[in-house]
Amino acid sequence: MSKRMVVGEEKTVAFSNIICFLDDKNFVQYCENSNDGIPGIWSEYTGKHITDFLDIDLTLASGYAGWQGKVLKFVQSKNLMGNGTILFITACSDHSAIYEKAMDNIAEGIQIYDRNGYLLFCNKGTESIEKMDRTKIIGKHLLDIYGLDPDYSTVLTAIKNKAPVVNRCDNFKNKYGKVITTMNSGYPLFIDDQLIGALGLVQDNSTLETYWTRANVFEKYLSEREPGGNRAKRKNYYTFKYYTFTDLIGDNANFVEAVNLARNIALQDCAVLIYGETGTGKELFAQSIHSASKRKYKEFVAINCAAIPESLIEGILFGTEKGTFTGSSDRMGLFEQAEGGTLFLDEINSMALHVQSKLLRVLQEKRFRRVGGLKDIECNVRILSSTNEEPLSCIENNQLRRDLYYRINTVTVNIPPLRQRPDDIELLTNYFIKNLSYRYSKKVTSVADSVIDKFKEYAWPGNVRELLHVLEYAFNIMEGQCIDLHCLPKYFKAQQSQKTAMSTPAACNPILQHRTLEELMAEYEQKVVTQVLKDFNYNVSKTAKVLGIKRQSLQYRLKKYNVKLTK
Repeated sequence: MSKRMVVGEEKTVAFSNIICFLDDKNFVQYCENSNDGIPGIWSEYTGKHITDFLDIDLTLASGYAGWQGKVLKFVQSKNLMGNGTILFITACSDHSAIYEKAMDNIAEGIQIYDRNGYLLFCNKGTESIEKMDRTKIIGKHLLDIYGLDPDYSTVLTAIKNKAPVVNRCDNFKNKYGKVITTMNSGYPLFIDDQLIGALGLVQDNSTLETYWTRANVFEKYLSEREPGGNRAKRKNYYTFKYYTFTDLIGDNANFVEAVNLARNIALQDCAVLIYGETGTGKELFAQSIHSASKRKYKEFVAINCAAIPESLIEGILFGTEKGTFTGSSDRMGLFEQAEGGTLFLDEINSMALHVQSKLLRVLQEKRFRRVGGLKDIECNVRILSSTNEEPLSCIENNQLRRDLYYRINTVTVNIPPLRQRPDDIELLTNYFIKNLSYRYSKKVTSVADSVIDKFKEYAWPGNVRELLHVLEYAFNIMEGQCIDLHCLPKYFKAQQSQKTAMSTPAACNPILQHRTLEELMAEYEQKVVTQVLKDFNYNVSKTAKVLGIKRQSLQYRLKKYNVKLTK
């Protein structure tokens, strides 16, 4: 239907699908449609307020409006023949079917919402990542689909602030109760400076791995075409996988000194030994050194020497040749995987001495052989190591070869335990709460002063990792928005009482009487393991996670202390 519109003194020829006559209060007096481009009987809207069925901003002379999931264009004019205004509405050119088919071929989740947060479209990638049927969620509001707090919704934040929200990690439940972990970005959508909706981009681990694989293939292709030269100038996807020095949280003077030392030697390509108790963040330091080094565009490979059986560690480090033993195959080891990059040997003091001797030879000669192999393999790997016990004590106790110690100990970084960083307790607590709020989709606003006081009194044998798990425990059981003493684990509160009872020097004598420090620590460890096991209904996996140890390590302690898995 062709209509001539008069807007002020400007005459414009337009093809309008809908003409709506509105009174002074914007109620529809009369509606006429051509059924061409915008299906529906608009005459049924007579007598209704225009905003009851049309998402429109009437303060604009022209712009875009939303109707039943469609984007319409409108021009508003005064009714020169009577009161009120006239709306000339036309359908935007529609190639949506083509666009939707194209977006279904993208692995990344793509979601389009209107400016009120209602889902207009999502692709197959969204279905795959979030395990939902899109036919059952299109048209619903975002909060009805996910049950999120509005403050933690990437898309709603982008709409509210009219600004992009990029790479926010979320942990949420879909409508079927399944927990989904994704990296999301939200972008507000504008047409002629008018906000019409938002775009949500969703990635999970599988899509990120796909991108990393593609980047690696492309990097290899470029490297083969341009050997040397510009290769070092190009960024590699490994850069984005690891922690950096900005992730090391703390203002304590000793901690800051350790961070500055690690930062200063990152570029030197020398061997570094990191000493710190369990849970102090040794691998975070190692990854940060790698991320600031000349090898940051290559792989960072880590191995916990304490978690690998003695019979397997040699093959894991150096690889194996087919036929070496029954079932063996040609398999590269960690040295080959880390070629050009960094190899982190965590708790190297737990490595068997005969393997330490072979490792020493590799570090000296810069070459090795696979287990059962006859061919020398050149290696260019930076070695970072760590111990959870004082290095010289490890040497005296025959846990660490003295010659290997001098080879891996060009520089030693000492990470102070959390009990020596009481001034960082509140800072770390607030940092973890912010991250856990996103992960658990909970809005935690505060921590009781009494909790902070208890935290500062506690000895923290598990260090920063234990602090994180105590807070994670609180998130799992708390009901309000404030973490108080009732939210803390039972073992933690029990240890507080014990610490208070032992606070005076006079109390120490009867406790130490006829018992060594090793016996006292073993007793303490047994109590902690037993109590946490009870708290989690004798679930070994959950108990190991809360304690920050491997399941196998927990099984070892249960056997050592003869703890029965019975309720």
